[in-house]
Amino acid sequence: MEVGQTKSYDVIVVGAGLSGLQAAYDIQNAGLSCLVLEARDRVGGKTWTRKTKNGKLVDVGAAWINDTNQARIYEWTKRLNLDLIEQNTNGYCVMQEEDGSVGLFEYGSVPKFSPQETENMIKIRDLVESLSHATTEVHRQYDNMTFEQLVRKHGGGSTALATAKIWTRAMLGRDPFQVSAMYVLDYYKRLGGLLQARSDRKDGGQYLRIRQEIGTQEISKRIAALLKPGSVMLQRPVTKITQRKVNDAVVETTDGTRYVCKRVVVSVPTPLYSRISFSPSLPESKLGITTKTELGFYAKSILVYLEPWWKRSSFCGLTQSFTGPVSITRDSSDDAAGQYSLTCFVVGETGRTCSKLSPEARRETVLEQMVAMFGPKHKADIYDVIDVVEQIWVLEEWSRGAPCPVTLPGVFSAFGDQLSEPFGSVHFVGTETADIWRGYMDGAVRSGGRGAKEIVEALTSRTAKL
Repeated sequence: MEVGQTKSYDVIVVGAGLSGLQAAYDIQNAGLSCLVLEARDRVGGKTWTRKTKNGKLVDVGAAWINDTNQARIYEWTKRLNLDLIEQNTNGYCVMQEEDGSVGLFEYGSVPKFSPQETENMIKIRDLVESLSHATTEVHRQYDNMTFEQLVRKHGGGSTALATAKIWTRAMLGRDPFQVSAMYVLDYYKRLGGLLQARSDRKDGGQYLRIRQEIGTQEISKRIAALLKPGSVMLQRPVTKITQRKVNDAVVETTDGTRYVCKRVVVSVPTPLYSRISFSPSLPESKLGITTKTELGFYAKSILVYLEPWWKRSSFCGLTQSFTGPVSITRDSSDDAAGQYSLTCFVVGETGRTCSKLSPEARRETVLEQMVAMFGPKHKADIYDVIDVVEQIWVLEEWSRGAPCPVTLPGVFSAFGDQLSEPFGSVHFVGTETADIWRGYMDGAVRSGGRGAKEIVEALTSRTAKL
């Protein structure tokens, strides 16, 4: 299509991440015409597989799924014949406390704190687990406080609060004082509870990975390939969406091209809605959630090696740190592909501080922390890194953070139910709008399916709905 031209479709999808591509796939399967406009030069959104210096592949974005309660994304891996790897949990885990001291523990057990600290931490963990399964009405009682205040209110000590920092940093890229307690509890509920969300074993959020000969971005690439030829247009940032009447909208891109359609699917993160001019303007109920959500600071620093030295020393590769900037590491290797790596999650406020250093200083900071956690006797192995693949999501123009937008106190109880509500002929999808597995690939796919269902029903019913 030439710049400035106008072309008509039944549906325009804004964004070619998993949610947008799932929506497009379902819409086309229903016999409707659909075009996907993507601002980036690639499909996949926050699934992004990059090549290392030695020619191997690593996932700098979303990487984990499971085969039980994440049915929608698991179905795609089976249909697309993508091989899966179980997350390694064999061997010792490492716990770095606030004073820098380090202890070892087996996966599934509690780190070895003092008896009093351990009892207090378990009490808070069990409380959050229980509350995460409570009703929305119960959760509303906690939207007047931060998650840190909830932990303190229920007697959480220093170790319990430091543990809570790992929970929110690792899963939201935010510290507990930066997010509503209601939002956190609702988030965990949609993941099946705190313990299931944090688990690297069967049924858990981090149980399986795509083989690293392929990577998770391949799911988006292959879904895009299943669409009709020419259905995805890259480097087409959308600047304006105008609704003229029922089932009559115009979508405009930065190059001046106008696309006329009956319905629009917006699949970009809520904080990026402000980069699109909506006419008429979004209603106050929708603006309330979109202008008051914030993405966390999320970065990965992936250390690539010629061999998995940590396994040789009986480590499983999982570390947890109260100090940061690396809050968690996981073994992200693929033995069959000869790819050996540790993925370091540089997240939350300590991660943000680290990001302000030079690339060389960031690399050194991460490696030094690895030495502090695994021990000086492993320094030579740790520094024998053949590549450090870094991705700072806040610097990615069309993401501005990861994994999922959050709210401060007082917002979610008032506007949270508006996340997935359509506005006229515009429908909103994305992992943050998912009913379950919000923030994960499965949630993204589910939300795309939900948005497509809304549109297909609206356009195929006898009476179109505004």
